[in-house]
Amino acid sequence: MVSQDKTTVRALIEHGLRQVLAERKRTRAFHLQKEVFMIRNIKIAMACLLIGLMPVLLSGCGATQAAKTGFLKDYSKLTPHPDIDGRHVYLNPNMNIRDYSKFIVDPVVLSLSKTGKERGVDQEDLNEQVTFFHQQIVHNLEQGYRVVSSPGKGVARVRVAITDVEKTNPLLNIHPALKLTGAGLGGAGMEGELVDSVTGQTIAAFIDNQKGSRLSLVAGVKWFGHAQAVMEGWAKDLKKGIDQARGKTSK
Repeated sequence: MVSQDKTTVRALIEHGLRQVLAERKRTRAFHLQKEVFMIRNIKIAMACLLIGLMPVLLSGCGATQAAKTGFLKDYSKLTPHPDIDGRHVYLNPNMNIRDYSKFIVDPVVLSLSKTGKERGVDQEDLNEQVTFFHQQIVHNLEQGYRVVSSPGKGVARVRVAITDVEKTNPLLNIHPALKLTGAGLGGAGMEGELVDSVTGQTIAAFIDNQKGSRLSLVAGVKWFGHAQAVMEGWAKDLKKGIDQARGKTSK
């Protein structure tokens, strides 16, 4: 009798275990099916979004036409840069950058184009970009030249204005497929010139408007990451251009 009871109990336990295992399998299958369904919906949504963004992709990535805001006195002599799309430059043939080894860096100012004004970027944010750009220019020039505060012989003045600041959209830079469309890229525009600190005569002038890079990981997740990356690039290019004009090799 005792042996029969043990057999019954064992059978009940085994039956219960089989039911538990079967329930676990059904639960796993349900969750797996749910995950597959969610992934499929995400792919469909991504495809629809990419289709919707296609006009943006086709119409505006990389450089855009730089606006003329009146910060520079004369734009008529600017010509397209041979290697950088969107950039226009002028080098005064009657002035020699080799005559200058010191630089005054005026505070960067805002001279927003119509597009720049329409973007509606907060004034506080714009002021931060002005400060950042000025710091970058000073930092790069100091890697080879003296940055001074008084005009004099051999001293050139750097005048620069920010004409546009476009915010980055981090949400459109998270997924690789969306990042490649360029839809979430930010950027910036500027005008600038080098002038003799005594006479005010123009040595060189330049205007530019650039988007950030699709390949930048850090800049793509900050609201002004691309704009600041563009400004940092401009500051480096200014130093490099002066080096080349003076026959120096940039570090």
